[in-house]
Amino acid sequence: MASRWTRLVLMSLMFLGLQTTILNDMRPFSVMIPVMLLFAVTAGTLYGSEVGAISGLIVGVMYDCVLSTPLGLASLVFGAAAYVAGLLPFFVREPTWWTRAIAIGVVGAVGELVFPLAQSMVGLNGHFQPHVVGVFVFVTVIGMLIAPLLLPVCRWTLKESIVG
Repeated sequence: MASRWTRLVLMSLMFLGLQTTILNDMRPFSVMIPVMLLFAVTAGTLYGSEVGAISGLIVGVMYDCVLSTPLGLASLVFGAAAYVAGLLPFFVREPTWWTRAIAIGVVGAVGELVFPLAQSMVGLNGHFQPHVVGVFVFVTVIGMLIAPLLLPVCRWTLKESIVG
């Protein structure tokens, strides 16, 4: 698999299967773990804003295909979140794994909160639920906990390979 984008699509298919089967039924504290969003945000923290935004758009379009929201809504949110996560080197000179984990958790949680806002902007009934603070805290903590697992997967997925 020579292309980083081919690997991204294939890994996103695996995460999409995980998101729509196991994680859809397993909702601790009534919150679904947004592994697709966290994967896109991880791409942004590792490879910068441009690669992060493209990765977020690709992952988001794949997730849009299984949602009942308008096509492109999740890709817009995922792309924006991954772009913002790619700005990490502007705030931290040499990001370490734990600063990346914090950024993945916080930006992933903000992206999870922006999605209902985006739904309400297109006329859907997306509104903030009373447990929005709990969702933010839960997604932040889960994002920081699974970041050490997502970082090497994303590094392998998006590494540039030299083809003859």
